[in-house]
Amino acid sequence: MSGRRWVYLTLVAVPLIVAVAGPYVARSAPADRQAPFGPSEWSPFGTDRLGRDVLAAALTGGRTFLVVAAVTVLGAYAVGFVIGVAAAAAPRAWLDDLLMRPMDVLLCLPSLLIIMVAALRTRGSAVAIACAIGIALIAPISRFVRMAARAVVHGPVMDALRMQGESRAYRYGSYAAREMMRPIAADVGVRFTAAVYFLASANFLGLGFDTTSTDWAVSVAANKDALTLAPWAVALPAGLIVLLVIGINLLCDDLLADPQTVALRASAA
Repeated sequence: MSGRRWVYLTLVAVPLIVAVAGPYVARSAPADRQAPFGPSEWSPFGTDRLGRDVLAAALTGGRTFLVVAAVTVLGAYAVGFVIGVAAAAAPRAWLDDLLMRPMDVLLCLPSLLIIMVAALRTRGSAVAIACAIGIALIAPISRFVRMAARAVVHGPVMDALRMQGESRAYRYGSYAAREMMRPIAADVGVRFTAAVYFLASANFLGLGFDTTSTDWAVSVAANKDALTLAPWAVALPAGLIVLLVIGINLLCDDLLADPQTVALRASAA
């Protein structure tokens, strides 16, 4: 494994480990509130606006954030994948239009507007916001899957299988899965980044989790006014979000790179 890939894995692993194991480590933090934006007895990062230790808050604020983002992307991709593949394999043009024209309309709607309406109508329900983010992601996912699937479904290999009278559906499915795996996997990383962005934006605007939550995005929004006084209260949770997003995209690009391109880069180096 190359050193570059180890760096990318580290970028992803740090926020994931913090989110998974952080709550257990934070149990040793003092339960009593301390002076807001002052020194902390437990860590060198000080306290936030509510007098909580900044490190302890960061350790406990990532699990819900990441679970909501991951579940949202998986749900949106499940729906978008079905729509995209069905449109690509549609035997009639009108059926393709019937599936994709509503997606075009959905693409015209600002994603943050959909999220804000859902948040205001449900008084900041995390479930409603996650569903709104999923709805905002379905349209671009379905269009991407349709584009990736059309070249496979209507390609020469599929035509050859049909001409040979191949009747086993798994033969079609296995070939399509192999051909679509790389672009779909890369797109999942992009959509996860988008979900993190939307979720962080909603929480930053006060539309998501409770404003006293230790969620990373909420912590950034709640402590931003004291950035010069207590910079770690903002920099630590924001840094974890940035590490996760950058690490996932760099790792996906490295893992899914074309083998010929990788060989050319290695020979040039």
